[in-house]
Parts: sequence; structure tokens; C-alpha cells
Amino acid sequence: MPLYRAKCVGRSGRRSTLTLDAVDMASLSRHVESHGKAFVISIRRVSGRAGARARSRMPGPMLIAALDSLELMLANGVRVNTALRTLAECAPAGAARGFWTEVVKGVEETGCLGESIRPFPRILNDSMVGVITAHEAAGRLSEGVRHARNYAAQMMAIRREAARGLAYPALVCAVGFGAFGVLCTFTLPRFSKMLHDIGVVKTNWVTGFFFGVSDLVVRHPVLAALAPAVPVGLAWLASMPRFRPMLDRLVLRLPFVRGVVEALAMARVCVTYRALSESGIRVVEALEACVAVAGNAVYSRALEAVVAAVRGNSSVGEGFERAGVFAPEVVLAIKSGEGSLPQVFGRLAEYYSSESKHRVAVAVGMIEPAMLILVLVWVFGVALAVVLPVVEVVNQVH
Repeated sequence: MPLYRAKCVGRSGRRSTLTLDAVDMASLSRHVESHGKAFVISIRRVSGRAGARARSRMPGPMLIAALDSLELMLANGVRVNTALRTLAECAPAGAARGFWTEVVKGVEETGCLGESIRPFPRILNDSMVGVITAHEAAGRLSEGVRHARNYAAQMMAIRREAARGLAYPALVCAVGFGAFGVLCTFTLPRFSKMLHDIGVVKTNWVTGFFFGVSDLVVRHPVLAALAPAVPVGLAWLASMPRFRPMLDRLVLRLPFVRGVVEALAMARVCVTYRALSESGIRVVEALEACVAVAGNAVYSRALEAVVAAVRGNSSVGEGFERAGVFAPEVVLAIKSGEGSLPQVFGRLAEYYSSESKHRVAVAVGMIEPAMLILVLVWVFGVALAVVLPVVEVVNQVH
């Protein structure tokens, strides 16, 4: 991201140094004079970190709003570099302004929008770059931006459904760990001390178990604090390329989760293929782009097999059938509509986009009782650990 360091002097005579991102030195000077109420003495560019482009991110709603504005300006005859410069100057400071600033510089140097956005894969993936590049080559750049915007909105909706399915279990686990820490750190140690003070030496196995866990947490607070990080670490380890295929195969064996993963993967694949095919990209290249967005190693390998089958002069329907992973209705629809694959994948995209919402809701509905049962068992165990010693002391007194 390009940064400029400007030495300024305010109207009161006070000197200051600002580090801001801007399209160029002239726009930075205008910004400082109009908003900062100061005058620029000198400006120099600060070199950014290597690889910052590939790591740049932008919130989805902000990207969609920017693409809407870009499409509107291009459709009304505004030149590409002028429209991009306007977006860069209006974008908030940070990743968004840095992204549009770099794109402006790339377009002014190369004259190609598609190649200028390619170094930012975390903002615009290869499929969106392909859509824009294809329409730019055909002289319909505004239409390509609109297609890329619609594709980004659909993919964001799919990611939102996946996040919604994970939100409830993650929330319950976080609350459970928090309650566990409070009980074991504050409540149970005081209750154990109270029992010891009144002379209770022997306790039942439920109370002994919870007191033992509480004593372990108090004696080893560092290990107890690291315990919640274990699931996060395991999830991070499972997401590594070396272990990801094994995790994806395991997930597809879970009864209720399999349907959700299948619907989300097929929604991504069908939305991507429709967007690329409608932009005039060849079948093989569109299928290769689908491999990268499937989100599951099993479906990615199946799509690689489809690509290999198509390269071997087989039809797309035969490739999907040989893969042995895709649902029968998907295979049948593709084999029956070989002559109009964009329409077929469009209908499949609409079906799986709505089906993913339904399957996520069903999976969450099945997980909720299981999580509630676990919480109730934990609460009931703590209640027994506290009540049973009191009952035993009362019985001894009588």
C-alpha cells in the first residue's frame, strides 16, 4: 500500500508530520490543505512491506458498494482511471484507499484493469478477475464490473450462511468456558474451604471430581488459560494444506454436517461457473476456477477429475458422473443440459443457495438440543457437587 509522509505547518505556525495513503502527492497535498487546515512543506513516499498486496483485505459490503459506484460511473461514460481515482479519493483511509490507489497506478501504467487487480487475491479472487478481464477485452467493462459485483454479493451470502451455522456452537462453547473458569476459580474453592473449616473430610465422587478440577485450575492457571486455545489450535492445524483433506473427508462423514457442506460447496461451484461462463470464459477454465472456490478438498479433487475428463474429450456430464461425489440430480441435470450449461448451473446455483439456508437451519436445529443437554448436565453436576455435601452435613448433625 503506498504511503506518503508529509511535513506540514498549521495556520498557527505549529509543525507536524503526517503519514497517509493517497493516490499521488498532489491529491495528498490537497487533502491536507482542505481537511487538515495546514500547508505542506515536503512530501516523500514511504516504501511498504513486501507482500502487502497479497495480504490486503477489504470488508465485503465496502467492496460491493465500491463496485456499484464504479459500474455506475463507467456506464455513464467516465474514463476508467478517472473513476478509479474518484474511488481512491473517497475511500476511507486504510486498506480500501490503499487498494484503489494501487489499482489507479496499475491502470495508468498498463491500461488494463484486470491485470491491475490481480495482485489482490484476498479482495478480488481469480474468478472475479477473470470476469472483469473477459468483459474488458470485449469492450464491456461496466458490464464486467456489474457481473463481478453480483458474484461477490452471492459469495458473501454463502459465506454468511456458513458463519451462521458456526455461530451458535461457538457462542455456547465460549459461554461454557467462561462459566467453567468462574466456577473453578472463585466459587468452588471457597465452598471447598468452607467444608474443610467445618470438618468435612470425605466427600462423594461428584463433589470430589469438581473439587479436583477446581484445584487443578487454581494450581495451574497458565494451563487452564491455555485450555480454551486447544480447540482453536486444533482447528488451525486441521486447516493447514497437509491435514485439510483428512478433515474434509471426516466432515463429510458426519450425518447432519454432510448436507450443509455439500450445499455450500455446490453453491460456490455453480455460482462461480455461471459467472465465468456468462462472461465468455471457456468450460475448462471455468471448471478450474471452481476447483479453487469449492471450499472442500473432496469436491476440489472431484472437480479436478472433471477437468481431466473434459480435457480427455469427455463431456462435462460424463466427468461429473465419473467423479462419484456429486448428487445424482446434479449429474442428471448437467448431462441433460450439455448444450446450455450456463443456464443449468444458474438453476443449480439458485437451488443450492436456497438449499444451503435450509440445511444450515436444520443442522443448527439438531445441534441446539445436544448443546443444551451438555450445558444442563454440566449445571446439574455442579449443583450436585454443591448440594450433596450440605445434605450430608445436615444428616450428620441430626
